[in-house]
Amino acid sequence: MTALNNKIFNHCRITEGMDVFKDVKKSLSAGKNINIIFIGDSITSAEWVHPNWRDIIEYVLKEELTKSLGSENWKIPSWGIRCFNYGFDGSTTTDILDMMNSRILSLDPDIAIYLINTNDMHIGIKKEDFKDQVQQIIDRLSTKCSHIILANRLPGNDSKYNEEYKKLDVINSIKSKKVTFVNMYEAFSRYDLDKFFTFKCSGNQLLGIPPGGIDFVHPNQLGNAYIAKIILEKGFGISFDPELFIESTSRGEMYPRY
Repeated sequence: MTALNNKIFNHCRITEGMDVFKDVKKSLSAGKNINIIFIGDSITSAEWVHPNWRDIIEYVLKEELTKSLGSENWKIPSWGIRCFNYGFDGSTTTDILDMMNSRILSLDPDIAIYLINTNDMHIGIKKEDFKDQVQQIIDRLSTKCSHIILANRLPGNDSKYNEEYKKLDVINSIKSKKVTFVNMYEAFSRYDLDKFFTFKCSGNQLLGIPPGGIDFVHPNQLGNAYIAKIILEKGFGISFDPELFIESTSRGEMYPRY
């Protein structure tokens, strides 16, 4: 008996009719492996915070698929799903496009989760050019992926930064039949941002953050859990409680509840 068989499963809370989850389950049941890529900049790479939203999504998705397929079939999602970090700190949409053939598409991804880059706003890109480049990324991903979850950037905890970001918000003008759109900015804005942005920064000249100042762009563990909540619910139809999850991890539970 494996350790996985011994654990107490969380209650399964899948929303019926969610095509991405159902298609993943169908593919895994047919013996197909699934490659999921996470694309974006430092908010996506999240290599500076643990648990991060990528890790949480992988954990919860495999948990829910194990419940749905039956605990005796735990190897099917655990071994069949591979997640890859294609978030690049400081990257722009141009950088993502440059890496599309050589790195991203060469992986043969089945699902892409793309949190749109916003470093472009620091280089003075025009909104129409930005929209064109995001659309190119989606079109290129569509040649390989069966599903794309596209989210705009979450708000920072700074009104000036957010006003500049909103000038480049193009998610409503992107077109693709394979895309599930997630309005991350709107959804994340509903919560208390003071709870999410608490990291002390070593200094960020571009954002005007002095050494020791609060980083108002990169969210902490709880903020990452809320990013995961939004994508899990909007993209996969999976209910998720970020407060319970972080509380469980803080208590040292091997399999955090959510």
